[in-house]
Amino acid sequence: MINPNEIDKIVNYLKQYKNQLSEYYNWNANTEKLEELKVFSKSELDELVNEKPFEKEIKLKIRICLKLNEFLKNSKTDFNNLSLWIIKNWGGINSPNDSKTLNLIDDYLDKGIIKFDRIASLSKVLAYLKPKEFIIYDSRVAYSLNWILLSNKIESKFFPIPEGRNSKMIAFDMNVLIRMNHLNSYKVNNEIEFKNKQFISKIDKKVFIPKNQAYLELNKTISQISKKLWSNEKTKYLYYTEMLLFAIADTEIYKDITNRINLNII
Repeated sequence: MINPNEIDKIVNYLKQYKNQLSEYYNWNANTEKLEELKVFSKSELDELVNEKPFEKEIKLKIRICLKLNEFLKNSKTDFNNLSLWIIKNWGGINSPNDSKTLNLIDDYLDKGIIKFDRIASLSKVLAYLKPKEFIIYDSRVAYSLNWILLSNKIESKFFPIPEGRNSKMIAFDMNVLIRMNHLNSYKVNNEIEFKNKQFISKIDKKVFIPKNQAYLELNKTISQISKKLWSNEKTKYLYYTEMLLFAIADTEIYKDITNRINLNII
């Protein structure tokens, strides 16, 4: 858990961008299927299409949360169909096996099991289902938060980053930046240990949050940030902070990295 004083550093970093969230956020999902899925009427969808991405997304979150919870109580088929839409159509994750994806969701609903290897899929549904408790564990969100921790010298383990496809984030791999900042931990002091195939993973355990704890730790951290960053109703819904971290990852965070990193090879 990040201590309160360190949370203030994260909040102060994000304050410079929070008032431009509606301008930064540009994720614009295709909503055509939502009439068929019993979420919006045709006339409502026609109005939604004309909304800017941020305003559109807030309306989606409110309505889909309502419908997901309603379907969960009354129609598992409708719940599953809407969950798949969130993951595939909204999120762009085209898993070849819908049944395995739905099993992930059932594992959480029935047993509270959260597996990191498919966290990008599962967390999308949980974030829509319970927006006051969960966020989407997206590579951009973890990327932004890790840079803020790193650049502000916040004493905390870092969040493992799910695989992503963003070219700017791939170019400046955050895991590499983090390891470079902890270079002494990765130096070879023992040749026998160095030959071990687990050499890097053993050191990573001291630097990164364990994957089986990362999602719950991320939700706690975002909740702490949200209470200090926003006012009124925005403090309750974690998606405002999540959307901000997502939106600045390949814009302001990228600029900050390229402006501040100074690498000297001796």
